[in-house]
Amino acid sequence: MSFPNPLYLFNNHFVGHRRNYPYRTRLAIAADLGFEGYELHPIEPDDDKSWDEAAAAFKSSGLKRAGMYVVGRGATDEEHPKIDADLARTRRIVERLQAIDAGAFVNYSILSNPAGKSPPDYREAGSAKAEPRHWERAARLVRELDSDLAARGMPGNLYNHVWFIVDTPAAELRLIRDSGAKVVRPGLALFHAFFHQGVPDLPEVMNQPGMERLGYFAVLNGWPKPAEPFRTRPLDDGNIDVAAALGLLWSKGYAGPVVSQAYDLGGDPYESAKRARDYLHAVHERFTRNPQLNPFSR
Repeated sequence: MSFPNPLYLFNNHFVGHRRNYPYRTRLAIAADLGFEGYELHPIEPDDDKSWDEAAAAFKSSGLKRAGMYVVGRGATDEEHPKIDADLARTRRIVERLQAIDAGAFVNYSILSNPAGKSPPDYREAGSAKAEPRHWERAARLVRELDSDLAARGMPGNLYNHVWFIVDTPAAELRLIRDSGAKVVRPGLALFHAFFHQGVPDLPEVMNQPGMERLGYFAVLNGWPKPAEPFRTRPLDDGNIDVAAALGLLWSKGYAGPVVSQAYDLGGDPYESAKRARDYLHAVHERFTRNPQLNPFSR
């Protein structure tokens, strides 16, 4: 039974945790496990060696699709003098990404944190502390990305990340409205939406006007920690009901990418990627076999 969404493996399965797999191995694992695509983490535009390795790995892997997570800056007062340079950097990254896959998606967020700190309560940082000038600058970053993607015929989305100015689905929707973006859609990082104390439950999130255009869905699980905000866990072992989230999106007809993340999981990345793939397929099989098992079935 085929999975109903393009299934991507995210780059953080293979970097960090005292390891750094070569691109040929990262993408070969994704292809070997039957993923359709691979989401790269930003490669700086002048890093020819890494771009060449990623391009060769994509071509030899047989994967069909590519994407890249790009993080911009320029909304805070400290960063604003460099906003033009950051926009130029993003354009060069997009150009090089398109050379790998003409239809690759850009998964975009804006790191700028108007609070200047990262407290455990995310309602004390990011978009909650943004003032009109921060929103105006962030909208410019999104507007110019959107224009570039439209000219290239490439898709794109925003990514909600705790502590960033783009930290909640509501912040994404505001920036899409403020920028007048036509190509850039809202995205949803389930892990960050779940642990952000300012984000409502997922059914309410998905009922917000504009979320019907959802263009990206990333999955990772986790548990709260006593001394820190959270620790990451495999999809089938954590505080987040990933199955119900998928059931909700499928009930609304979501057909965009589903991206498996593994930030800070460690261990054997082949096995963690396989475990994620198997879990996602098992959820789809369960709901297809008996739709009543999906709490959001119609």
